[in-house]
Amino acid sequence: MRPVERLKGTGVVTTRRGKEISVQYHITFAPDDPAATGDTPASALKAFSGQVWCPYDGSFVCVHSGQTMTLRMEDGRQLCFSHSNRDGGVTVTKWIG
Repeated sequence: MRPVERLKGTGVVTTRRGKEISVQYHITFAPDDPAATGDTPASALKAFSGQVWCPYDGSFVCVHSGQTMTLRMEDGRQLCFSHSNRDGGVTVTKWIG
């Protein structure tokens, strides 16, 4: 089993209406996870954890709670997520790659 991969940095979230918002993120997943290779059964997506928040807008999480959005990370990888709690915790719904 390989070590867990931790990704953090500044990214861009695109809302379902197409608005782009600069955010900070911390995402963790196991590289051997099928989600990391693009094969994303629902059970594999549970291996993702982390937070996405906007340091410039304290209401970002509350305003977009329950919405599926896309995160584009610094390295170009993307994933679809929704917030799972008020602290910015996320549930990953789709790994785009």
